Amino acid sequence: MKKNVNNTDRSIRRRVQVAASVIVGLVVIVGAFVLQPEYSRASEAHTEVGRLVRENSSIGATESMLRELVIERDNRLMIEESQLRQIPQGAGDAGLSDALALNVDDGGATSWSVRLLAPEVIEASAADSEWMCLPAVVEMKGRFGAVLEALNRVESSDRLVRVRAIRVSRARDNNQQSDLIEATIELDTVFESEESQ
Repeated sequence: MKKNVNNTDRSIRRRVQVAASVIVGLVVIVGAFVLQPEYSRASEAHTEVGRLVRENSSIGATESMLRELVIERDNRLMIEESQLRQIPQGAGDAGLSDALALNVDDGGATSWSVRLLAPEVIEASAADSEWMCLPAVVEMKGRFGAVLEALNRVESSDRLVRVRAIRVSRARDNNQQSDLIEATIELDTVFESEESQ
């Protein structure tokens, strides 16, 4: 009977060993074919999440820089628009005389004259229009403040005017120095050629 019990014990042990081997084999198979791929996918997903978080913070910084650039562009456009000058459609609309008109009633100026020179072509990038400039020589005699005021009116007018040269000297009346000055101002204004319209 003892032999019988030993055989039964051995049989049970074998069954337990086989069952344990099968369970270990199943665990190894499940680990190799199920858990390992899932772990790899989870690791890749974790890496991708980290990359996306970094990219998101980078996008936020880029959007912030873009907002700042848009604000700067708008400010520059506003400054540019405030400084734009009107370009007349012809030489007759250049409007220099109005801007240079001196107030002679208060004794600020005794005389002034404008001598227009021949228009000159300006090189422009646009092939469909031709820009011209109308040079002028302005001669004035008067108090310094009146001459300076006339020059300021020209430069701050709504026309695109360029002052090329200024010559100022003290005026002489009967070979005596006076409180007045004589000024010669060379300037030009830009206009669009009537032929290109």
